[in-house]
Amino acid sequence: MSEPSNGESFLPIIETFTAEPRARLDATLAGLAPKLDRDEIALLRQVGAQTLNDNARLKLSRTLLLELHAARLGGQLPAQDDVEQFQQFITLALQPEFDPHLRRRYPALHARLQRTLELQRLALEALASRIAQDRERLGELLGRAPGRLLAVQPGEGDRHAGGQTVVRLGFEGGRIMYKPRSLRIDLALDAFLARVFGDDPLRIRVPYALDCGDYGWTGFVDHRYCDGDAELGTFYRNLGHWLAAMQLLGGTDLHQENLIAAGPVPVAIDVESLFAIEVDTPPSARGRAFDLASELIRTSVLRTGIVPFRAPVLGFGGVDISAAGALPGEQPQIRMPAIADEGTARARLEIVSTDFGQSQNHPSPHPEVTRFWDRISEGFVEATARLRALDAEGALEPLLRGFLGCPARDIRRPTQAYVEIMRMLWHPASLHDEPKAIERARDILRRNAVALPIAPSSAHEIDGEIEDMRIGDVPIFVAPLDPARIEETLQRWRRMRVELEELTIRSALVTVDLNQRLGKNERVRADIVARHPHAERLDQRRRAAAAQAVGQLLRLAVYGDDGSVTWISPVLGDTGWVTRPLQADLYTGLGGVALSLAGYLHECRAGRADPVEGLEPALDGALSALRAIEQADSPSTVGGMIGYGAQIWTWIALHDLLQRPQMLEWAIERAQALDAAGFDADRYLDLLEGASGAIVPLLQLADASGDARWRELAARAARFMESQAIVDDRGARWPSTIFDAPIGGYAHGASGIGWALSRIGHSAAGSAEDRARWRALAERAFAFEDGLYDDRAGCWRDARIADEDQFLHAWCHGSVGIGLAACDLYELTGDARHLRDLRRAAQAARGFGWGASHTLCHGDLALWELLARAARLDPDGGWGDPAEHTMQIVSAIEEHRGAVGSRARDAFTPGLMTGVAGAVHALNRMHPDCPLATPLVFERRAGH
Repeated sequence: MSEPSNGESFLPIIETFTAEPRARLDATLAGLAPKLDRDEIALLRQVGAQTLNDNARLKLSRTLLLELHAARLGGQLPAQDDVEQFQQFITLALQPEFDPHLRRRYPALHARLQRTLELQRLALEALASRIAQDRERLGELLGRAPGRLLAVQPGEGDRHAGGQTVVRLGFEGGRIMYKPRSLRIDLALDAFLARVFGDDPLRIRVPYALDCGDYGWTGFVDHRYCDGDAELGTFYRNLGHWLAAMQLLGGTDLHQENLIAAGPVPVAIDVESLFAIEVDTPPSARGRAFDLASELIRTSVLRTGIVPFRAPVLGFGGVDISAAGALPGEQPQIRMPAIADEGTARARLEIVSTDFGQSQNHPSPHPEVTRFWDRISEGFVEATARLRALDAEGALEPLLRGFLGCPARDIRRPTQAYVEIMRMLWHPASLHDEPKAIERARDILRRNAVALPIAPSSAHEIDGEIEDMRIGDVPIFVAPLDPARIEETLQRWRRMRVELEELTIRSALVTVDLNQRLGKNERVRADIVARHPHAERLDQRRRAAAAQAVGQLLRLAVYGDDGSVTWISPVLGDTGWVTRPLQADLYTGLGGVALSLAGYLHECRAGRADPVEGLEPALDGALSALRAIEQADSPSTVGGMIGYGAQIWTWIALHDLLQRPQMLEWAIERAQALDAAGFDADRYLDLLEGASGAIVPLLQLADASGDARWRELAARAARFMESQAIVDDRGARWPSTIFDAPIGGYAHGASGIGWALSRIGHSAAGSAEDRARWRALAERAFAFEDGLYDDRAGCWRDARIADEDQFLHAWCHGSVGIGLAACDLYELTGDARHLRDLRRAAQAARGFGWGASHTLCHGDLALWELLARAARLDPDGGWGDPAEHTMQIVSAIEEHRGAVGSRARDAFTPGLMTGVAGAVHALNRMHPDCPLATPLVFERRAGH
């Protein structure tokens, strides 16, 4: 929709603009008697008038609002009451002199509006004529005579090609859909599916269709919820079949509005976008692996529109419009224009938040995709194997020839982009100075074509798009399928890596669950515990588990022809969880994976890990990609896990492991960039992304490089943290952009910030007075954390949840992170308070037990680190033998056939803190002689 969603109060004015096209429509409809009876003509006349009025209202409302306020300010509405003033404006606008006034002020308005109404009238007349002409044939779709026309509902989709839209028709004999395009491709697809999936009555399908050249008719698909788990399982298996078919056929745009759940059969009701054209994108300067990973995602199952994907599309703010996703309660609201105080002189345009509409794509009122995502993945693999077998027999190419000559639509720009530009072109300012508005539209479309290579870029094509939008049409691009295009699509499918497609499907489906739970602070399920832990051949099994994890990383990597390497993973972004190539951070990104691989290589050379073929080139490729991304993209944060601090610490740790001098130079380069960026813009403040997280990496850089200026930069960060502190009788804490109020804990709260301030307070940075202040502020931070400690529970409350007591045991939130900070500071200072907190945390975390996940951030690997450190630092504390804890983790990894992630536990997650790389790192550290540094407290390798 290009204009405000209301404006009914302007109807008397609107009808003056639509009077002529309504009269012409009435005359044409009268001429269709007796093929249409009197009641049918009356129905079409009524629907036509409403449709023309609605179109004019959408185009005129903003202009009439502007004129309303101009008349009020000009003293032309003398009544005292707002409602009476509005009625005076209606009367004023119906006077003969109002029309020439509008023509002077908005020279483009009348011609454009009359053109769009004329085209819409012709489209309505064509529909009526085709109903009269094809009535008898429609019985082929209904299985009986259609009978009289009872209902007409136009506007079932966007307007294209001269005001034409899909229309729903109701006859005595049933419902039918009218489509103002060729349905030849629908018939070809139905024949293809019948050949591939046979006569199974529950196979995937499209509606029955009649193709009449440049228009056609299809059967109506009734939405029905599934009856029980058996039908639900079939439905989701069928979604996997659709994914396999659409990947072969280059299908796109099969989103929530284009698929209807008819019980266990997902029926695709709009399949005009097959054999999508692929255009090579320019190199991104982030390395060929990154570009290839981006291409794999762009051309993967994600493009079909079936699996969940939150594209940053203009105006949609992270909405998931996929057929499998788009779950109730999971969608963010979208922003839409609406008229406030309509019918009064105070009427005005406002942008309001509204729920994204639900469609009929779900097979149950409360869809639980997470219960059935295995069926989707299995369906994809099963149907792909069936298609591969047909290809091996030589039977696939002949099937694809059935699509030759079919008109196919190319999606060359997002529809929402056209909607936003249309909104601009119908703005009163654009109607007043149309040449200026058109030039602005040209500029937007040209720049969009630079970012989106498939978008039209020639002046002729862009002017054609603008002309369509001037009359209210969404531009479309349709061309008949030729042999070259079909062959190119087939060859691309043959190159498809099935394991990466399956990974992408699973990752995308996992994001549904993650986005549903986003911000709910739910406890991680403790169900990944070893049922039968044992210590037989423990070190051999530890090595085997680590080698298996490294092998998985290498097998699922994306390799560029320039030697660079990267991975694809679910990642938390600004609009929720999305699937994308790794970024350069330490937490989930390439920095952490490279560190893990370098650590494994180090342990192999020391004889404490088993060799894995391809490790060294994969490590070098990951380092190459990491450097390329760092040079192409400046971090938006400064923290120790995500931001400049993370990059500094990563290169120092890699330098210590690999002894490559340039890595220290790269750490210095990252510090110089941080120095230029400064800390004043930081609003995160925490260890993960904020200024406190840069302090320890900078101190370590000063030690590694011998350059004291990095201690001064760390001191700048500490002074900035002082300026942001909230200090009162509760202690010291810091505001958060992530949570509603200041919190405790390590990654995002007072313990972590206090730890960083204590570390710099015991360093050589700053003056003696500075260090005393920082140590004192750290003590106040620990006092705030003490206030969250619950003696009865023996743990710290989660301050994110104000109205209930919840106790967490993770590195990021809860006892494990607090305990690791206490371990580090007790080893540094010998202070009894840190020993007390070490004991409190280890007792609480050990009491919670194993089984959360095999991750460093939210799981057992961080718990192992805490208990191992506690046993070393507090040998009389009874924290157990680290080998016993290793036994628990190794046994659990074996029983669950590999390391299990935390929040994205059902997807392959390569990252250090949340995935496989972290498991590799921790399994290495479980050897008693392993010197690898842990990122959990940003330490340096033993001996440095």
